[in-house]
Amino acid sequence: MKKILLLAIPILLVLAACDKYEGDTHHPSYLQINAFTVEDTPGDSWSQDDGFFTSDIDAVNVTFYVAGDTAETLLGTFQLPCRIPVLREGVLDYVRIVPVVKQDGIAGKRIAYPFYKSITLDSVIMKRDSVTDLGNMVTRYISRNTMRVAWQEFFEPPAEITLDSVVLRCTSPDTVRSGYGCGVIRVPQGTTSVSFGYDTTINIPDPSAIVYLEMDYWSDIDFTVGLNNPISQGGANMLYSHETLYGKPQQGWAKIYINIGSLWSKTYLHYPNIRPYFTILNDDGKAGNLFLDNIKLIVM
Repeated sequence: MKKILLLAIPILLVLAACDKYEGDTHHPSYLQINAFTVEDTPGDSWSQDDGFFTSDIDAVNVTFYVAGDTAETLLGTFQLPCRIPVLREGVLDYVRIVPVVKQDGIAGKRIAYPFYKSITLDSVIMKRDSVTDLGNMVTRYISRNTMRVAWQEFFEPPAEITLDSVVLRCTSPDTVRSGYGCGVIRVPQGTTSVSFGYDTTINIPDPSAIVYLEMDYWSDIDFTVGLNNPISQGGANMLYSHETLYGKPQQGWAKIYINIGSLWSKTYLHYPNIRPYFTILNDDGKAGNLFLDNIKLIVM
């Protein structure tokens, strides 16, 4: 039996001590996890666009429980694909697996992504010197009743693009991340900076809200992601960057989970109206392109 539970807490990158495994601990049992992807939730129907479910779950946090133990056993956090030693034989009452992502694209800031559900597997059988292969696992976004997509842009034709007019649509199948379109900002030679954003105000009235900006990007030019907000009601707009993403054309498309709520809380002091903003940094004045796809701002 497979159950999906919500676990939206920070993770600790530690490895638990062994339990009652008697004898030679050089011959443990193993759990194997190859990959983690995201799919739609029946009844929620988040989007008709496959791009809604692009993901980069590159690690997992794993715990298990056996009846009679005083608490769960934390195995730790492991980069995928992984083979995890478990100092137990027999049946584990359950194994809980939490999807982990690189917050802001930084490996040292891996977190249990708060918008993905954890997976709980019941009655997992472990055998000494054997591998229990859990294969390719699938998670889902949490319910519409818990989170909302405050803004999304998939660049699908024929819909109008919601970003500034400097962002064009590219429909080349060799370039598009998913679906039939992506956004492109073409920077001509000699241009050192290009700024663009979403000009419609996104209202977040709850100061305790968790806010992330997800997107896929492919760029050969550096650019920043931030907010362009009034500092107070009726005040001047103030542009602040949350982070800089560096041009790496050879890497192709990359998925990123940006904790834009951190900038919103620390710099704008939870001002309830936000506007995502992007700035291309091109000090060398070289010609280049920035491709964007599957942008969504998620609030909980």
